[in-house]
Amino acid sequence: MEFLGVILEILKCTGPPLCKCIEYHRKLEEHMKNLKSTLLELKSQKDDIQLRLSAECGFGKIQKNQVKNWLENVQMIIDDAEKVEQTFKKVKCFSRASLAKLVDKKIREVKECLQKGSSFNGLAIDEPPGVGITLPTTTLVGETTAKKNVEEIWGYLMANEIKKIGVWGIGGVGKTTIAKHINNRLIEENKFHHVIWVTISQTLDLVKVQDEIVNALKLSLSGVNDHTRRAGMLLSMFKGKRFVLILDDMWEAIQLEELGIPEPTEENGCKLVITTRSWDVCRSMGSTIVQVKPLLENEALELFFEKAELDISKVPTLKETVELVVTQCAGLPLAIVTIASSLKGEHDIREWRNALSELSNNVRSIKVRDDEIFVRLKFSYDRLKEERIQHCFLNCALYPEDHDIPKNELVDCWIAEGLVDEMVNLQATEDRARIIIKFLVNNCLLLESLDDKGRSCVKLHDVVRDMTIRYITSKSPLFMVKAGLKLYELPSEREWKENLDKVSLMYNFIRKIPSNMSPNCQILSTLFLQHNPLKSIPESFFTHMHGLKILNLSGTEIESLPNSISELTNLTALLLRNCSRLKCVPSLARLRALEKLELGITEINEVPAGMEMLANLTSLDIFSAELHKIPTGILPKLCRLQKLRINWGLETQRVAVEEGTRLKNLNSLMAQFSKLQDFNCYMKSLNSHGILNEYCLSLSPEVSDFSTWRLLHDVNKVVILSGCNICGREEDSIVLPKEVELLLISGCNDVRNMSNIPTFNTLERLEILYVQGLSNLSGILLNVSESSPAGLYSHLKFVRIYGCHKLKKLISSKLMSELKNLEKIDVNNCTEMEELIAVDDDDDNEERSQKEFLLPKLKRLSLSGMPKLKSICSCNGVMVCDSLQVIDLRDCPKLKKILSSSSSSKLQLGVLKNLEEIKARYCGEMEEIIAIDDVDCKKELIISLPKLRKLTLRFMRKLKSIINVCGNNGAMVCDSLQQIKILLCPQLKRLPIYLPIDEKGRPSPPPALVKIEVKRKWWEALEWDHLHSNAQTLLLPFCEFRDY
Repeated sequence: MEFLGVILEILKCTGPPLCKCIEYHRKLEEHMKNLKSTLLELKSQKDDIQLRLSAECGFGKIQKNQVKNWLENVQMIIDDAEKVEQTFKKVKCFSRASLAKLVDKKIREVKECLQKGSSFNGLAIDEPPGVGITLPTTTLVGETTAKKNVEEIWGYLMANEIKKIGVWGIGGVGKTTIAKHINNRLIEENKFHHVIWVTISQTLDLVKVQDEIVNALKLSLSGVNDHTRRAGMLLSMFKGKRFVLILDDMWEAIQLEELGIPEPTEENGCKLVITTRSWDVCRSMGSTIVQVKPLLENEALELFFEKAELDISKVPTLKETVELVVTQCAGLPLAIVTIASSLKGEHDIREWRNALSELSNNVRSIKVRDDEIFVRLKFSYDRLKEERIQHCFLNCALYPEDHDIPKNELVDCWIAEGLVDEMVNLQATEDRARIIIKFLVNNCLLLESLDDKGRSCVKLHDVVRDMTIRYITSKSPLFMVKAGLKLYELPSEREWKENLDKVSLMYNFIRKIPSNMSPNCQILSTLFLQHNPLKSIPESFFTHMHGLKILNLSGTEIESLPNSISELTNLTALLLRNCSRLKCVPSLARLRALEKLELGITEINEVPAGMEMLANLTSLDIFSAELHKIPTGILPKLCRLQKLRINWGLETQRVAVEEGTRLKNLNSLMAQFSKLQDFNCYMKSLNSHGILNEYCLSLSPEVSDFSTWRLLHDVNKVVILSGCNICGREEDSIVLPKEVELLLISGCNDVRNMSNIPTFNTLERLEILYVQGLSNLSGILLNVSESSPAGLYSHLKFVRIYGCHKLKKLISSKLMSELKNLEKIDVNNCTEMEELIAVDDDDDNEERSQKEFLLPKLKRLSLSGMPKLKSICSCNGVMVCDSLQVIDLRDCPKLKKILSSSSSSKLQLGVLKNLEEIKARYCGEMEEIIAIDDVDCKKELIISLPKLRKLTLRFMRKLKSIINVCGNNGAMVCDSLQQIKILLCPQLKRLPIYLPIDEKGRPSPPPALVKIEVKRKWWEALEWDHLHSNAQTLLLPFCEFRDY
């Protein structure tokens, strides 16, 4: 009978030739084998793409839709193929041909996916630009001066007839601070498509200005070098956009069309704001001028007393002298702040008299207005008293104008130059340097900032830098500072004076040094040539630089160093990081004074000769993908080593790793391991001795620089596991350091459950957990067992899960009481996730429905790309988050509500008192945002959301209610609400905004409301509360109607 079934099945194949059906029948096993191999290739490609995606996303990047669709399609194909495989195991003889035909089809689908996956050039795109970037700034002082200026500028910006505003005044008078307040207010009130801030340096660079503008728009002009074409492309980017362009610190007039900026007109509604010390620049730009004048006497006194922390009522004898000192500040906020900071907490009348004498004598001797601020700022410099701290400050001027100086870089430089008192170890010395940075910031000589990588930085106010450059280039020993001036050639030899102490030529375009050049600079201690496209250095260049201590050639294109480097016996720091073409370094044997050596991210493939002679080395960076082997016997000779960056590659012998464990003075390590056994060898030593104060350790077959993880998250102990197998027999499983603070696990596909990692449940200090691309991870991510220690995960602050397609639940309810410090949950693209909090099976139904899960510090909940997510809290449990600020949901089509409560009193008492933003998009089954199931509550419940600023609801076709109280509509009091955006929510019939009542008993719009973005037809069909029958009319002026 089975044979007859085969014949009938073959005869049914009337489409393809009969021989094809027979071939399908005969070659089913072969087809199945091909499917398995191509499927394995597709899974590997999927894992690789998810890893790349993790690297490319973040910092203003989002996943491309085509990549998202590809990943979803791949997952469906994998699921289908696994079903086919199960069918194959049970196939009957008469079904073989049909199954083989299906297998052949799946092979073609897999190959198509492989081809598509190979065609991606990039996986992420820039996020759509926001209005602009809110800038850090200080409080304005003076009701009648600074705030009057702000209101005058604001009035001009709102007036149609004024297109350009020039903010003019002396250096240090507060122009930039006022402009920053304007920038932030424009962003807050959202009246323009774009608000763009660009800082202009004294050396105008149109290309740099253009790049900053397109970066603000999150677009790009990369690869376009022709100036006219760049301007044309930029012009097209602005077409149809209303923008405000703020150009800070202009030194010369520019033609907007040269930049590619459309001329502001009444028709396009665009505006230009410039700040400048030059009235001529304002006039040449055709600006309406707003003069920023010095503070009035009472305002200056108020600011001075605040910054000096001086209560004059307690020391009345100082009053007259202090007022005279303030008079010498001439009402200039920068001078007031710096001088007051330098005299902070001083109560000795003699100190104040001396300060007054110094200021008045110096001011009388000058006539030029800009020189006055110089004298006042130099007074603050002189008050630093300690010569070492003064030198630390002066070193900051070696960097380009408006440059964000990473604090770590500054610390390393000061230590290498011997400007910081040597402490018991390197970390203590670094801490001392950071105290100096804080001291300079507190004295308002440095400003704190962040660079584009999110690193903590400082910078010099442009006026302070001008003063510093003027000072260091006019006294002996001299500084030569030509950083960031777009130089294409090295300064001529006659500019290299014999009494030069420091030279900074960083961030220029210098490609070569003349072959016979040999500057006679015997006392030169510091030479900064980093970030130049420098190709080579002649042998003669260093011949007369025997006093050189710090040489920085990082980020250059040199391929080899001259042998004369070997003769720089006073060198304490040789910095060659990111010299991506560097292959050859001469012998280092004679550089016995060397304390810091950086050779990371170079082409060097072997350890330089003589490195074992560097007994004074405290910091070593040999982290390079090309350096696969660390010879044995070198590390033990570097007995003072405290900081190490190293790649223990595939060719490294275990003995070399063991030598690393015996570096007794080491307290900071960044290491990449290629072999699990080497990683575990080091971890076992670390868990036993625990000598490292900070580390960043990676186990991965791919070498990559991951040091920024520690800096970005402000943690000291980081472990990254990527693209490797970490779960085997107990002796082959990964050993994790028990004090790790940040753990990232990516692409480790042998992990099926976190309990497979024996040491995972011992991480009592864990603060940040990233889990991404674990294709076989299932069950519950965070769980506990009887052997788990008390307080497990009690330090956890941030959980981010991405691309774990088999994971169904996030957190066991048993753990909730431990997560008292959890601040952020981010779950993305986990296609099988059903719920966040899994309630214990032990609890009965009544107990489950009454459970409250407290996350007292949770600030952000972000969920996206989860088609099976049905609930945030399992079994109607309630998640109570008093600190919640942002709810962000996207692509969760089965989720029906966001927040729920069984008690209206909790919501009335302010459980959501800190909520600032609700954003929900593409949640097709969502019916309500906030649901309250309390039979005792009133029908018209009013909930206070005092900090809610933004409400965004888009593409939710079943949404019926924003607040549902036992089937009735509630209302929200939202006095901070600024923006409402509701689009394509056709069943939502009511906007439950409770309008405030004025003193005459009439309803009025929420005081902070700026914009309501809706479709006109939906707006006109809304049902309004009977108490606010004219609400639609009141709110109409805030509406911006959309066609989509």
